[in-house]
Amino acid sequence: MAVKLDLLASISYFSGLSTGELRSVKKFIAFEKKVEKGEIFVVEDESSNYMYFVISGVVKVYKRSVEGKEQVLNMASKGESLNDVSTFDGGLDTANMLAMTPVRLYAVRKSDMETLFFEYPQIARNAVKALASRVRRDSSLVEELSFDQVINRLARWLLKHSSEGADKLPRLTQQEMAAMVGTSRVVANRSLRTMEEKGAIKLERRRIVIINEEVLRELETMSSHMISRYKKFGRDS
Repeated sequence: MAVKLDLLASISYFSGLSTGELRSVKKFIAFEKKVEKGEIFVVEDESSNYMYFVISGVVKVYKRSVEGKEQVLNMASKGESLNDVSTFDGGLDTANMLAMTPVRLYAVRKSDMETLFFEYPQIARNAVKALASRVRRDSSLVEELSFDQVINRLARWLLKHSSEGADKLPRLTQQEMAAMVGTSRVVANRSLRTMEEKGAIKLERRRIVIINEEVLRELETMSSHMISRYKKFGRDS
């Protein structure tokens, strides 16, 4: 296995390390793992021995309720870490992880992460930043699920990823998109149709084309009362 230093440097945990330090760190890479699209490689509430770092592809990190409802926590891409929590607290894996595209990962034994922290304080600092960012992201998700309307959340999600370019995320089904914003497929479909009627987007097969970002931003910031009036106006006009 040939670990590439440029790929190692692109990982958030190893950002800021010198070339010499990266050469030392590469010795801790246990193996490179290739995951086929659609494969689940980490299962919630099971135990695994490795922490993973994404070097290519997109991984869906999600939880599933007893009733089968899915909530997507993150769509992890190049440079992001996976399985952090169970690595640090020694518990079971906290979420399911599924390859949305063909994925390549670097794997480090969980037992080796503590050694890396002691030998390279920069890695420990990077880990704290990564975990703090994740707490902030999850806090925002809780706030959005509690207070925002579905149409607000969908508009925000579309705007966020449109700025990253069409190739940053795989095409999603409406069921997958509904899971991303914490709602049902029916409600997500209804919200997307409203956006299409207002000229913000165009719906194609497993693809959404943004037609008018200004209208989409209006929908993102509207209150629930305004959205209700907006929908009513659309039906009456």
